[in-house]
Amino acid sequence: MWGIFDETGVFLGLCHHGFALVIVDMVQSGELYVYLPLPAIVFTRHLHYRSKYPIAVVAALLNAFGEDLGIGYNIGCKFKTTLDRSKLGECARKLRVKVLVGSFHGHAHNRICQLSHLATYVTGIGLEDLEGCERFFSKSNHLATSVRYATPFHRQQKVPEYMAHTDTFETEQKSSLFLVNNYRQALEILAGDETRPNTGV
Repeated sequence: MWGIFDETGVFLGLCHHGFALVIVDMVQSGELYVYLPLPAIVFTRHLHYRSKYPIAVVAALLNAFGEDLGIGYNIGCKFKTTLDRSKLGECARKLRVKVLVGSFHGHAHNRICQLSHLATYVTGIGLEDLEGCERFFSKSNHLATSVRYATPFHRQQKVPEYMAHTDTFETEQKSSLFLVNNYRQALEILAGDETRPNTGV
């Protein structure tokens, strides 16, 4: 009976337009992340296990899209080290994966981290804030009540069904407005203040 509590949530990967690309069930744990300082490199196998969900999402994204990926994660600065030390590390370096911190979470990080990992300061990211998952989870809060006590089978039906519905009837419908608004914003920035940081647009 208590097996219904094994699934504790989902770990999600979205494209910058908001379409769901990857979803991973978190089983018997939450979004675990343990950061071990450099001398503790001997224990990296535990470190990778503790960050198994983001590693799984990155592996799926690398398999699907290949090189030059920009990945936003609220603790991207620490996850970058984990990714580098994992079995995917060499592949991620070869494919020039850039792990970043989203704008909302990044402002809580120290200044050196912000300069290295905040999307605002990275060429090629454009106007992206890398907080799409936060917006998605905010919209999907009502889904939790319907899957909280569901069997794993029914939960694995309901969550992807919700995501497909959201992609089709919300994200896809709003994508043209999203592109037009971003284009207008980019033109305003280019025509305006020349002292703004280079956002790669």
